[in-house]
Amino acid sequence: MNFFEYQDRARRNSTLLIALFFAAIIGLVAVTTLFVAFLTSYSDLRDPSTETSLMTMLSSLGWDTIAGIAITITAIIGLASLFRLRQLSAGGQAVAESLGGRKINISPANPAEQRALNVVEEMALASGTPVPDVYILDDNGINAFAAGYAQGDAVIGLTRGCIEQLNRDELQGVVAHEFSHIFNGDMRMNIRIVGLLHGILVIGLLGSWLLRGSYWSSGRDNRGRAALFGIGAGLVVIGYTGTFFGNLIKSAVSRQREYLADASAVQFTRNSQGIAGALKKIGQHAGGSRLQAANASEFSHMYFASGLKNSLLGLFATHPPLNARITRLDPQWSGSGETSPPGELPASSGSNAASVQASQIHAGTGSPGDENYQTRLEKVLEVVDNNIAQPTHQQHLLGQAILADIPSPLKTAAHDPFSARALVYGLLLDNRSNGGAMQERNDAESSETGHREKQLTLLTEIAHPAVLREFNKLAPLLSSTPQHYRLPLIDLCIPALKSLAPQQFQIFKRNVIKLLRADGKVEIWEWALYRVLMHGLEANPDRHRALGSRKGNSQAIADAQQFLLATMAHADCDNYLNAKRAFEAGTRALGLPAAPLPARTDITLQRLDKAVAIARDISPLQKPRLLKALATTLAHDGVIGGGEVELLRAIADCLDCPMPPVPGSHDPISPQASVASPRETATVN
Repeated sequence: MNFFEYQDRARRNSTLLIALFFAAIIGLVAVTTLFVAFLTSYSDLRDPSTETSLMTMLSSLGWDTIAGIAITITAIIGLASLFRLRQLSAGGQAVAESLGGRKINISPANPAEQRALNVVEEMALASGTPVPDVYILDDNGINAFAAGYAQGDAVIGLTRGCIEQLNRDELQGVVAHEFSHIFNGDMRMNIRIVGLLHGILVIGLLGSWLLRGSYWSSGRDNRGRAALFGIGAGLVVIGYTGTFFGNLIKSAVSRQREYLADASAVQFTRNSQGIAGALKKIGQHAGGSRLQAANASEFSHMYFASGLKNSLLGLFATHPPLNARITRLDPQWSGSGETSPPGELPASSGSNAASVQASQIHAGTGSPGDENYQTRLEKVLEVVDNNIAQPTHQQHLLGQAILADIPSPLKTAAHDPFSARALVYGLLLDNRSNGGAMQERNDAESSETGHREKQLTLLTEIAHPAVLREFNKLAPLLSSTPQHYRLPLIDLCIPALKSLAPQQFQIFKRNVIKLLRADGKVEIWEWALYRVLMHGLEANPDRHRALGSRKGNSQAIADAQQFLLATMAHADCDNYLNAKRAFEAGTRALGLPAAPLPARTDITLQRLDKAVAIARDISPLQKPRLLKALATTLAHDGVIGGGEVELLRAIADCLDCPMPPVPGSHDPISPQASVASPRETATVN
């Protein structure tokens, strides 16, 4: 089962979960109605010998009263759930902070925190996602969690015991497990469970409040106090019974997902002993995986391992037993054995190994006419087909290599809010001649130089003086930075930019847009960087476009898909006829009827943004066909350049389909000439 099937199943599971909780609410309404009917019948009973049937009690209430009870209970649960979900509207940040977490992306306090941050960043770069915020919980238990509504607001939480007790391989296994929860759509469901359970719990809390009221109430009306006590006791029983069954649902939903996340972590790291070793250490550790936070139980289904002491024969266990998970990962395990000491760094995981792997992955080998182009095309299609949100071990090594190879001053800048802004400004300047790419036209070079000069002049006018000073320090290094580091650097900047105050962020966003439009047009590669940046910083950058996009209209969807194919066809092709052939190949791959290719001037920024807003909401099982059709369009001219793959990654990002880097994709390879250099001259006016 691939990512798109998981996403489709996640939607169906979410619907099933809502249905189960809705059934629980109906049960609560029914039980509460019976309880009120019993109280009413009991208070009206005059003759003790009179028999009172269930129907008699219900008929004594009347349908208006029954409807009122149903509406009241449903309203209480609904409003309480919405209130709790509102409290968690910040996504993963709200969960992490409620557990006492401290963000470390900007300033890790010690080597253990730095190592944990490095591991998370490697995983993010390897999977093609923005680097999530990383929070440390000062707890000795070995545990972790992923929380958020979507990839853009996801956080990874790690306990102090986790980062100090586990070696690097084990920490990688734990982090890969949590990334699996991010990819498989588990996070949104987990937060919804928190809100629904809180709504059900409020019934019991209301009963407790009435019990206290009956105890402290004064006056001579003992009958009134007794009635208040009876109502309160009944609501406590009803509310906590509902919570009991709600927790059963939560536990049943959570347990099976842990096996899936374990398996995904092994696929990512190709090291079953890493995650198995972490689970073994939890079993051996004095604190186990238990968390001490006051509200740890509310988020128990989000953790890497059970954060609570299970009771009732494991009835409420949100995780499978440790032994069962370890045995699946390490069938030879006998229940005991040595694990690597904390802090040990296996040679295979070090940066030197990553750098060696980088040279193997990035090297553009072969000569004109060999099979290198076909191999590259197969790699692109393989990533689209099988690696969306399911990165392989090779891509994991590539993530390590990218992080190791990025110059230290740039990595340092990406972790500081001031320097991160300067870094983004530098990446958006017209530097298409960097990384050794050959420019073929002198007039184009002159035009690009003029564009850059306009951007530099504008930057001195709009940027904060401190940001401008940082930019001037980074500019020489950025001018020689290879093209394939642009998106990884954007991803690394995301956590620091998220820490900007709202007013600072709005100024930064306006400045970015001004830089892009400095020459009166926005080019395709600039749009790609901008979209990846905004997708990581804003929860739903296309919300206002999607509202008026007729996204349920099949014709609107087809038009949006055709427009994206046209954008890809024009992105790296100056010849209209060649672009038309590439466009036709893409429409055939997608099964769309023949249509005229829009002119390059028709590809405007607004239309492109609207197209991705519509395409984002197509069903998960339709998205891989669109991405494969885009890849077919990309490769039709026989040249696969890093800029084209960058654009494909940006569109996939907009569709909520995290696309890992394509090994070797930064070198343009042509079956006719390996020295061909792509020109991304398609502009968005």
